[in-house]
Amino acid sequence: MQQGFIDLRRNASTETGADSFWPSFTDIMMVVVMIFMIASVVLMLRNWELVQTLRDTIESEREAEALALSMTETSATLEEQLAQAQHENSELRMRLMRANEINRNTREQLSQQQQQLLSLQAEKRQLSASLQQAQRDVQLHEDKIRQSEARYTQLADVRDTLDQRLQQVLEQLTRAEQENREQAAELAELRQGSSLTEEQLSLLQGEYDDLRVKYDKLVKPARSAQGKHVVTVRYWKEGKYYQIRIKDAGEEDYRAVSRKQLHEELSDLKERFGNNLYVKLIIPDDSGLSYNEAWGFTFDILKKYDYYHQEGAQEEPAAE
Repeated sequence: MQQGFIDLRRNASTETGADSFWPSFTDIMMVVVMIFMIASVVLMLRNWELVQTLRDTIESEREAEALALSMTETSATLEEQLAQAQHENSELRMRLMRANEINRNTREQLSQQQQQLLSLQAEKRQLSASLQQAQRDVQLHEDKIRQSEARYTQLADVRDTLDQRLQQVLEQLTRAEQENREQAAELAELRQGSSLTEEQLSLLQGEYDDLRVKYDKLVKPARSAQGKHVVTVRYWKEGKYYQIRIKDAGEEDYRAVSRKQLHEELSDLKERFGNNLYVKLIIPDDSGLSYNEAWGFTFDILKKYDYYHQEGAQEEPAAE
């Protein structure tokens, strides 16, 4: 027994020294080998488990990849379906918007057509009223034409009367000239014979002057606005009211005046211009005045204010 262990070897008591070293080494190496083998077996078992785990992991990864691929394909299919659905939804929205737009345009067109219909109806009423007014105007125009024809007939009668009067005046003028020549001859003879008294001479001279005035009136030049101050007067009748407009020389527009204001303005102009005042009277064709009304107004105004119709007015030379 060495150090507490029983020596089981045979001849243990005889083997000592160097001979006992190798068996102990062999035992140690055996133990080391056994430990190595056990460790190798353990490592192999662990490696096997690791390989098996790795294989399981790889298989799981493959399954996961397959599942992920399947999920990807499913997701792609769903995305395509979603895109298709969105596309169809967009098309439906576009169709709905188009339908709404068509509906709105249809309503607008219907509203415009209704407005056009109302406008056409209004135009129809206006045209009907215009046609009725035109018919009334035509009737009025025909009445005016008949009145104009009657007025023309009256004027023709007046012209014939004036022609007769002119013929009479010309005959009187001829006789007056003859009498003037005879009286001038008699006056010359009386002056030459010195047998005529002063009183008779004065009487003959007065008769001669009267004849001269009548002669001047008969041969007085025609009425002319040249060199005169011209004032224009328009006169007509609307309903039962008389309308008077006046426009002085240099004025562009007519002014409405009453009959009293007209006489006041013409009186002022007559005081300013005297025998150079030319009154231009305008009676429109559709004046609504009777012949007597138009002639009475014309005669009254010209007799009072126009230079040509003044008693004793002498014609002055026209201004150049």
